[in-house]
Amino acid sequence: MTKKPTKSQVRAQAVAERQRASDAAAKQRRNRVLLWGGLAVIVVIAIVVAIVASGGGDTANATKFETAPVKVSGTPLPDYNAEAASDPAIGETIPTLDGSSLGDGGPITIGPDTGNGEPQMIVFVAHWCPHCQNEVPLLVGLAKQGVFDGVQVSAVATSTSDQAPNYPPSAWLKKEKWPFPVLADSKTGTAAKAYGLSAFPYFVLVNPDGTVAGRGTGELPEEQIKANIEALKAGTDLPIASSSKSSSAS
Repeated sequence: MTKKPTKSQVRAQAVAERQRASDAAAKQRRNRVLLWGGLAVIVVIAIVVAIVASGGGDTANATKFETAPVKVSGTPLPDYNAEAASDPAIGETIPTLDGSSLGDGGPITIGPDTGNGEPQMIVFVAHWCPHCQNEVPLLVGLAKQGVFDGVQVSAVATSTSDQAPNYPPSAWLKKEKWPFPVLADSKTGTAAKAYGLSAFPYFVLVNPDGTVAGRGTGELPEEQIKANIEALKAGTDLPIASSSKSSSAS
């Protein structure tokens, strides 16, 4: 005959069962913490990998001259409209930009007199713009081919933000082996506004006398760039046409 447990035994068994339940619940909580902690680590790693892959957010390699004040002299150009039938800036003298060289802070000037009697091409790029990231290597390749021989080429790094991908612009352009001078625009885009920028990348082609020969935006294909540079050198009307592959400045 089974002996009936005493009251003290019943209480002890109940206490033991409550302890086992408490231990099981605590174990489940620890497992959940470990699971969510592991997921958090994975998410952080994924973010870091994405940033590294995009080349952005690398403030450690940034210099004091990723952006810098720009002084504008002369009349600003009207805003560029790629859909307009004609460009009101053609024939207008470009304003002079006095500022700092991207990355090293040396003095740099872009203006009607900096062509030294040669035509000019001024290209405005933003480090976070995927179309600029595609166009810069193409321009570097054309420079190696000698396409820009006889043309003064300069760039303006604008719309710079340490919160955007592919930062800093100085490291990006150095990586791409950009061979021409680069002016660092101000934090408020002083240079870009003075030249009527509306989208990236933005090209301003200038006659030897410092007047606008033509403007365009977007990823321009190699043959189109060559045709425009040839016309610029010859002093004839430019066939320049903007591309829909562009990043809006607004």
